[in-house]
Amino acid sequence: MSSDASAADDVGPVDPATVYTLEELARAFQRLKGSRSYADLDKAVNPNRRRNGPRVLSPSTLSNLLNGKSVPVRATVETFLTACGLGTAAQEPWLTAWERVANRNSRRPVSAVRVREARPRLLGVHAAIRVDGAADELPPYVPRDLDAELRTALAAAAVEGGFVLLTGGSSVGKTRALYETLRVALPEWWLLHPADAGSVVAHTAAPTPRTVLWLDELQDYLNHPTGLPAGAIRQLITAHTVVVATMWHDEHSLRTTRAPAGQADPYANDRDLLGLACTIQVPDRFSPAEQRRGDSLASTDQRIRIALDATDAGFTQILAAGPALIQRWEAANCYGKAVITAVLDARRVGARRPATREFLEAAVPAYLTEAQQAKAPVGWLDQALDYASTEVQGAAACLTPASAGMGLISGYTPAAFLDQHARRVRRAEALSAEVWQALLQHHHPDDSLNLARNADARGFPGHAEKFYSLAAEVVPPGEAQLLLVELHAELLVKLRRFDEAIVLLRPLAERGDPTMSLWLADLYTSNGQPDEAEALLLTCMNRRDASSSQAAFYLTRLLMEQQREADLQARVDEGDWSASVHLAELLAEQGRIDDLSDRAQSGDRSSAAVLVNWHAKHGHLEALYARSERGDNNAAIKLGELLVAQNKPGQAIELLRSRAGDDATVAMHLAPLLAEQGRTDEAIDIVQHHVTNGERGALFDLCDLLATSGRIDEAIALLQTHVKDQSAVFKLASLLSASEKVDDAITLLESRINEGDQFAAFPLAQLLAEEGRIEQLRDRADAGDGFCARALIKVLAERGQLDELRGEVNAGTLGAFDYIAGRD
Repeated sequence: MSSDASAADDVGPVDPATVYTLEELARAFQRLKGSRSYADLDKAVNPNRRRNGPRVLSPSTLSNLLNGKSVPVRATVETFLTACGLGTAAQEPWLTAWERVANRNSRRPVSAVRVREARPRLLGVHAAIRVDGAADELPPYVPRDLDAELRTALAAAAVEGGFVLLTGGSSVGKTRALYETLRVALPEWWLLHPADAGSVVAHTAAPTPRTVLWLDELQDYLNHPTGLPAGAIRQLITAHTVVVATMWHDEHSLRTTRAPAGQADPYANDRDLLGLACTIQVPDRFSPAEQRRGDSLASTDQRIRIALDATDAGFTQILAAGPALIQRWEAANCYGKAVITAVLDARRVGARRPATREFLEAAVPAYLTEAQQAKAPVGWLDQALDYASTEVQGAAACLTPASAGMGLISGYTPAAFLDQHARRVRRAEALSAEVWQALLQHHHPDDSLNLARNADARGFPGHAEKFYSLAAEVVPPGEAQLLLVELHAELLVKLRRFDEAIVLLRPLAERGDPTMSLWLADLYTSNGQPDEAEALLLTCMNRRDASSSQAAFYLTRLLMEQQREADLQARVDEGDWSASVHLAELLAEQGRIDDLSDRAQSGDRSSAAVLVNWHAKHGHLEALYARSERGDNNAAIKLGELLVAQNKPGQAIELLRSRAGDDATVAMHLAPLLAEQGRTDEAIDIVQHHVTNGERGALFDLCDLLATSGRIDEAIALLQTHVKDQSAVFKLASLLSASEKVDDAITLLESRINEGDQFAAFPLAQLLAEEGRIEQLRDRADAGDGFCARALIKVLAERGQLDELRGEVNAGTLGAFDYIAGRD
């Protein structure tokens, strides 16, 4: 096809919505071009091009585009449309036409549909309340403030692959916003809605081009027995797949919070996976701008007007009948309410699969009085389930039956909004032993690990152990199995059942797992089996992996405890620094100071440090003077501390002053002495010298000096210039709190956590505890913050609030039961 022939045959406007083939696209571009020459088109987008300079739209590029030789890339199409005078909005239908042509022959994944053909209700969009005259399944979409950001994220993901995640509460419009924006941004892409995590992993074997992977309620995929490997999502992104997902905000917080050191980290994989996402938060309520946009649509659909006029919940929650579900639960008779509550409680403590009829028959009596049990009518369970599964306002039911085939029900799942509400209002309600027993007897095997962890945290270690044993029968090898063994062993250790914990850990240690090996060695030692511990540690060291240096430290500590000096010396001769430390400590413990001195004299730094500490502990000023005179600044610091203790600060200052210029550690000990003597300016000058020389620790000492001298604003301003430094941020938060800007300090630390700095969780927990912010500690503990959980328990214990502590046990707050049971 020549451009002259096309121009002659095709005149007048063209509707890009009628374009489906490459030939039709080329003809449409010809008509859009009109009488513009190739030079005119290039000049429109490259007005400053010099004569014979490179073109943005070369003749060959335009010839290919206008004659349909091959499908052009998107960037070329956008440049051509701009050259033709089309703005961003006017380009959209043309780009949609291009998408249609580009995807015409793309391979279709099994069970996939075009994005534009996807049915929103099947993707997880909540049904809307029913009103007279509303014929459509859903009301018109009220554009959200986040749509532009979401569309930008999807466009970026479409270029090279990406992962876009919307987080927020239940029924806040996450899924609808994602569906509507995706339908505009990538209408011609294939959309694949995997049934479970296994289906996602299976798709990685042969990923298809121009495919959107839809993962509504992402937590359901992550809760799969084997989890959803972060590597699978990374592989799909690399293959240019667009992964989109929604997730409850508290589930996101739970999985992105790092576990405290020394505790099992059940969400390590999930944290890596979520770190791949471009995350956009969806607010609970409409903004004023969204309200105005809703008002403009209210005349077209009565459901929008009803939702906008409501005051007891947000627009989207009303539209999904959320408050009506709560009213139905609360208004039920004792049997209906017990059935709904039992399902909600089961979900709250980790039962993700539908609650079975058998579970309800066993559990519901625990929610009823003896009189209510005795008066239960024939068919009480059927009547209660009929009530609970009846739709409210045509939109949702308290419980939804799950299919086991035609006419068969496998169990019941609670409405998401009701589930989230129950987690708040029943947070501190205890589950009885009868309900735990019903769960033990009638739960899905995939839920065993979740239920085990919850039973342990909520004060039912016996049930937890049984759940762990059941989980071991179904959890396949891999990270999930490692987590299971770690959690089960932790429980056994807390119960002082070391032999059983050792049996659990030994197979993993024998397979070479470094973490389990070190833990097992520690258990051997605690259990009075030092020979087994030594053999295992030697094996770890011989593997020369990441655990080797720690294994060496454990081994030399064991040798010290057994006072095996010759073996320690042998390891020192092999260059093991930890052996040097422990041998010096052993000599000091045995009172062999002459031997320790000889080693220090020969240049052994570990022995020198231990010797100085020994002299300081025994108040040997002359020995410290002697070592100080020989250039041992550590001895000078210890001597200075002794002089201060003897009320001789002047001598201490004179001793340290001559050394402070060259040794930052000495300067940091001298500065507070000078400040205490009223010589603050001199102290600041000394520390400032080391700050200028790049000593990071000196920066914080300088800020302390400024603060104690009444110049706290200067200290804050100084730290604000170092906000990229993690430690500086923590120090800044401390000074903000000290200057009665507590909310600013909390906001600062929370922002760091939101940016992925999980180390900010510890100082935030400390600050909230110091300020007595119980509710904030509780909210963060519920979101999985182990530091805030510990701080919350400590504050409640210090206040003697035992009922509150028991409530935290019932809520499953990490460590609460261990404290109550004296296992902490």
